[in-house]
Amino acid sequence: DTILDNLQQTPFLLILDGVQDPHNLGACLRTAEAAGAHAVIAPKDRASGLTPTAIKISSGAAERLPFIQVTNLARVLRDLQQRGIWLVGTSGKSELSLYQ
Repeated sequence: DTILDNLQQTPFLLILDGVQDPHNLGACLRTAEAAGAHAVIAPKDRASGLTPTAIKISSGAAERLPFIQVTNLARVLRDLQQRGIWLVGTSGKSELSLYQ
């Protein structure tokens, strides 16, 4: 809530689910920062934490971009929707393309 309350513009958040490899987490942090995200949110369980490897791969993004680990990701998504924040999801396993 604090990060969202302090923003002067519509929040741009990267929400990760199931990212277990610290190399992938570091790359996501690096990309999120480059894209202008305000924070990255991930679950505490069954996901990579901010390990030394993730920090190194992030190329400094881990020091500048808030990384928030939450207990209940579904609740966070619901709360964001209730605040009127748009949610867009992607999956590498989907049989539908983004344009269908």
